[in-house]
Amino acid sequence: MKKIMYYKFTIATAVLILVALLLPGSAFRYVPASFFEVDKLAHMALFFIFTLAFQFEFKAAHGRAPLFWRGSILIILFSAGSEALQLLTSTRSFDPKDMAADLIGASLAAIIAAIAHRIAASRRPKI
Repeated sequence: MKKIMYYKFTIATAVLILVALLLPGSAFRYVPASFFEVDKLAHMALFFIFTLAFQFEFKAAHGRAPLFWRGSILIILFSAGSEALQLLTSTRSFDPKDMAADLIGASLAAIIAAIAHRIAASRRPKI
């Protein structure tokens, strides 16, 4: 249970993503169709927040940033899984462009987290 508490924001963001992706398509009928695919921006933002939360909570729990491959696999599996879950609904569908938006948002967050971790490491006093 204690390990779960280390990742409370990551879990909360994952739940938010799943709820948003599984809402019926009719919930978004008031979004103008000509608007620059606002759903892609939402995918990028949600996965940006999810990845940042994971990166910083992992570092807080383990004292180091997660290995690149570990974080990447987690994000790719969650993105693919969340898109696949939409196949179970009658109003949503699997969209590879959504997955691409997820991965762009996650990549931006991973880059920002890596820079932040390096800056923090450079400011630590050398013993």
